Amino acid sequence: MTDIVHWTKRQKVFAVALIVVANLMQSISVGINAVIFTTALESYGASTSVIGMVMAVEYISVLGISMYLPLFMRKIGLRLGLELSTLFRLPALLLLGYVVTPVSWAGLVFVHGIGNFLFGVLLQTWINAIPIQRRRGFSMGLFGTSISLGLALGPVILSFSGYLQPLIEPLLLTSDQWIKDALGWTVPSEVTTTTRVGLLLSALISTMAVLPVMLGRFLTPRFTFERKGSLLRIIRLAPAAFFAVLLCGFSILGLQSLITIYGLKNGLSFRDASFLLTAFMLGSITLEMPIAALSDWFDRRYVMIALVLLSLVMATYLPMAIYWNWTAWGMLFLWGGMIGALFSICLALIAERFQGEDLVTANGAFTLMDNLGGMLGVLTIGISMDVFGEDGLPYAIMLAAVAYFSFALTRFQVR
Repeated sequence: MTDIVHWTKRQKVFAVALIVVANLMQSISVGINAVIFTTALESYGASTSVIGMVMAVEYISVLGISMYLPLFMRKIGLRLGLELSTLFRLPALLLLGYVVTPVSWAGLVFVHGIGNFLFGVLLQTWINAIPIQRRRGFSMGLFGTSISLGLALGPVILSFSGYLQPLIEPLLLTSDQWIKDALGWTVPSEVTTTTRVGLLLSALISTMAVLPVMLGRFLTPRFTFERKGSLLRIIRLAPAAFFAVLLCGFSILGLQSLITIYGLKNGLSFRDASFLLTAFMLGSITLEMPIAALSDWFDRRYVMIALVLLSLVMATYLPMAIYWNWTAWGMLFLWGGMIGALFSICLALIAERFQGEDLVTANGAFTLMDNLGGMLGVLTIGISMDVFGEDGLPYAIMLAAVAYFSFALTRFQVR
């Protein structure tokens, strides 16, 4: 599977460090985009529903990437694929500064999504292919934490973009000239300098994410394929792990998208309600790695089930805790760490369960289930809040956790 027959400890540590740094930088870019994309479209007069549809287009690319990942890896390979994914991300981010229609944005966001998710799933495949034994949970915790930290840092870095504007403006002028010569496009009057600076800053950070990959090219594995990969076959081989990934996506994206609204509907001020999301993200950043590392010393399956059970407890008591700020923030802090650790432990389980070509397909299935869970989470929680009121949010997560918990008990034998 890899050119390296015997990995040294130093090679393993170096490879994991490079992957985590690359993942962090790409996640920072995604965090910046989460702010820039929505605010830019809103300034162009797009409605909330149109903005939601444009943002959802990016996730559609996940389906294609997941289904054709083994074919892509067979033709291109891991190391070249990581580098070529930049050719999707960089041009798309730059060209977004020259269009204002939702249709144009949807097309470019889709192209960016291909590069973004391809880069992420290939990094995930790389770290899973490193022969780590006892420290796999710790390494996957680092990987997952880098995602949460990057998403949290993105908006913070964007808030300081004004200080970087004098340095970025010459690059904007150069970009304007290149695109005018190549495509004949000019900057529409509706596009603000703030939007263009943010997009270029995101593009620069996203491009820099490939530097650690190039530095560690000699440590990237090669995969050989003897049969066509099947996502359904892989999911059937480890259903408990993959459905736990589905639950992670359901809970994480659902809470991130709607927890602030949940707080507002329960009478919290905007400041206090926004701190609910902050507490959830901080918990993921600080607790994900140590909790995931604990799974190195226990059966990961039972740690996974315990985290699902604790998530169910958190959802059950949230409607009572929401009226006391510090209690609610504390619960969301712990909840973020538990769900984040569940994500990392699922990744470790899949890395232990599959090898070679099956590992490539398994990572594609992992990405598919994670994003499918996220879309189902936002949709289900949104409908549940319309039907049952604000407590529809915990109700939906409770139902998902109970369904998974019941399923898992039928899969694992207690020894």
